[in-house]
Amino acid sequence: MNSIGYYIMIALLGAGAAYGLANKGKPKPALSNKKKRITTVCLAVAIACGLLALAVGLLSQSSPPH
Repeated sequence: MNSIGYYIMIALLGAGAAYGLANKGKPKPALSNKKKRITTVCLAVAIACGLLALAVGLLSQSSPPH
């Protein structure tokens, strides 16, 4: 586990935990309609990309080698 990615992952987890603790108890701002729409579109794109990656993975496993 001497890779740089491992240290970056640990640093990001630590930063996320610190951010969560720093904002504990503060009210969260409500999303506006525009931000809700952007969030919905981004989520739909992420799901579509995930399904496409899954389909490509399944098709590459089931196709016979040439």
